[in-house]
Amino acid sequence: MTPPDGTPGDERGPGQLRLGPSAAGRCRRRIHLDAAHPDRRAPASAAARRAFDDLNEHRERVFAAIRSAAVESAAVGSAQYPPFADAGAWRSNPEPVVLAPQMATDRRSGGADLLVWAGDGYLPVIIRAHRTRDAGAGAVSSPVRQPAAERFDPGHRARRSRTDRLALAHHYRQLGELGCASATARGGVIGLGSPTDGAGRPDTVGGEDDGSVITWHDLDTPGGSVLEEYDRRFTDRFAVAQAAAAGDDPLAWPSRIAECRRCPWWPRCSAELRAAADISLLLVGDEVAAARAAGIGTIPALASLLRAELAVLPMTAAQAGRAQVRARAWLRGVPLVRIGPRADIPRADVELDIDAESYGEDGAYLWGAQLSGADVGLPPGYRAFVTWEHLPSPAQGAVFGEFFGYLLQVRAAAARRGRSFAAFCYAKTAEERWMLGLARRYAGHPGVPDARSVFAFCGSPQWVDLMAEIKRQFVLPGSLRLKELAGAVGFSWRDPEPSGENSMAWYRAAVGGESAEGAAQMAARVLRYNEDDVLATLAVRSWISEHRAQLPTVADLEAPPDRRSGAGPMTPA
Repeated sequence: MTPPDGTPGDERGPGQLRLGPSAAGRCRRRIHLDAAHPDRRAPASAAARRAFDDLNEHRERVFAAIRSAAVESAAVGSAQYPPFADAGAWRSNPEPVVLAPQMATDRRSGGADLLVWAGDGYLPVIIRAHRTRDAGAGAVSSPVRQPAAERFDPGHRARRSRTDRLALAHHYRQLGELGCASATARGGVIGLGSPTDGAGRPDTVGGEDDGSVITWHDLDTPGGSVLEEYDRRFTDRFAVAQAAAAGDDPLAWPSRIAECRRCPWWPRCSAELRAAADISLLLVGDEVAAARAAGIGTIPALASLLRAELAVLPMTAAQAGRAQVRARAWLRGVPLVRIGPRADIPRADVELDIDAESYGEDGAYLWGAQLSGADVGLPPGYRAFVTWEHLPSPAQGAVFGEFFGYLLQVRAAAARRGRSFAAFCYAKTAEERWMLGLARRYAGHPGVPDARSVFAFCGSPQWVDLMAEIKRQFVLPGSLRLKELAGAVGFSWRDPEPSGENSMAWYRAAVGGESAEGAAQMAARVLRYNEDDVLATLAVRSWISEHRAQLPTVADLEAPPDRRSGAGPMTPA
């Protein structure tokens, strides 16, 4: 079966190299490192293990539905075909549906989750733990319980996930190599969750969620053939892997891309890129290739360009100038550059730093708040409002009500003492989504605040989005992500694997652990992580307030090298 995104899918036996269904869409350098060091792959993260567990549970539910529908007709195959089964045997006695087929071929590993007989051969179907449709029109689908009963869906359109489509192309090519592919180049995806409407709200037209239908995708459409793209990329990745496995000169070198965030090889690549001051640490996407083509492969090279020479970059003059400012800040070790001389973060006498933890689309189960500043008669420090009930549950509405009541209590206490008050979060979109969503979902339940009061607070100047303030007033040489920015100013998380994705895996273990002791340990881990998140927000705000005057301005770093002030590097406290 196909592994979930981000997990190894390649195989390498004695004298045998095979690439899995994720290879065509994967970073070339990762393909090289996986093939060159097959025994050194890092263990899967907590987030990857959670995704794998969730996908396996979903897969078993789908299989159970198919088996249930086929009990009387015996329409589901055993899938125990050998890797190189005789094509004639497959065609002479085809099964309407084959579950979890073994499909290894000379160069390709992994197998589709199920195969559907199309009259002249099989079509591959994969199961995924994400949505596969949106409101619209044009999707071609069939019920999971009747995979061959295709129909036009006038109420939904298919989500065109590139990763899914490349995986389907991989499995279609496997079927072709086994002599069992239908002449119709098509593949299907069974998703998870309800399709959404134009505003992103759940939309269950016809009462079907994405886990009850197969959404079909054409793989060889003229002018947009997925098979052509897959063949090109797979051939390239296979050559990269072959060279690495043979110990030949590498065909791929590190370059920072979006995939790096979740790649187990990132610590190694990151060290190499930083040592080389590689331009990909600063620029993104097509900008990197264009800069390298112009001979600008490092951050120092960009920093030293004359103003007229910036025109070689594929961006506006203002964007190119800002990129050079970031390069010069990176070289000086400056985490922030003031856009104007008065740049600063709003502060108050009494402050709350806030962060929520949620579990996918099921809701927010934890609200953490760090009280600091002037004494208002309430204990300072971290306080958590949490439920460990399975979500969704009215308990999350009650927990949110307790948290919001505490926030209003602190605000009122500050007002009584004549003190100013502000609550801070980092990227308020997520928090506001759950604040307003829970108030509306559980309206009328005991303790749940009125949505109008929540909306009023979210629109007040006492609710401060730290990320928005930083983005508005500063230029960053690095990422705006809290983990990276807080690390740049000297803050560190106590957990060795701090991430929102991992916290969902810990939550899952906390509410469904095999032992009470294990569940308690995971709950404590979640709380510690959440506390560090709010402390990180406080640390960044405090660092800016303390070091604002030392930070250079954009004008300082735009000046020619001989006119720039403060040439020495700045070391974060």
